[in-house]
Amino acid sequence: AFYLCESLENINIPEGVTTIGERAFNLCESLTSITIPNSVTTIGDIAFGHCSSLKIVSLSEKITAIGDHTFASCSSLESIILPNGVKSIGREAFTYCTSLKTIIMPETVTSVGYDAFDYCDSLIICYCYATTPPSTSSSFFPIIEGSTLYVPAGYKTEYENSDWKKYFTNILEIN
Repeated sequence: AFYLCESLENINIPEGVTTIGERAFNLCESLTSITIPNSVTTIGDIAFGHCSSLKIVSLSEKITAIGDHTFASCSSLESIILPNGVKSIGREAFTYCTSLKTIIMPETVTSVGYDAFDYCDSLIICYCYATTPPSTSSSFFPIIEGSTLYVPAGYKTEYENSDWKKYFTNILEIN
């Protein structure tokens, strides 16, 4: 729909829209912010890929999955808060988000796809509220020295005994 709209800077998707299609905003290099209303339940693959100026993303509370490459190469994105209800993060969903420093994942996340956060060279803080560590498949690279994973109180051992241990320097509990 807006593929390669190089001058598009902001978008507030209107309430009532339920789906953002595959590649809908791909390569909108001037896009700095997006607001996705709660009527949206599905975001297609690569929907916001290569939006290199994208800094602010406000996601719908009804989204259950982040698709493959959805925010790949959004090199200005500094943080992402995934809403409650998101169950999966697709393959390479945030790869090459080189400014991404913080991720907040709700307790509902059960899987993080292959290379989902590869080359997020600034990633130092991840909050994962799931009491069962989500499955991962080579999801984070490179490992940033001093990076910290925050997990629910009482679940540190589960994360230390999972693949998550190899991705973060520190695993700490939060209340």
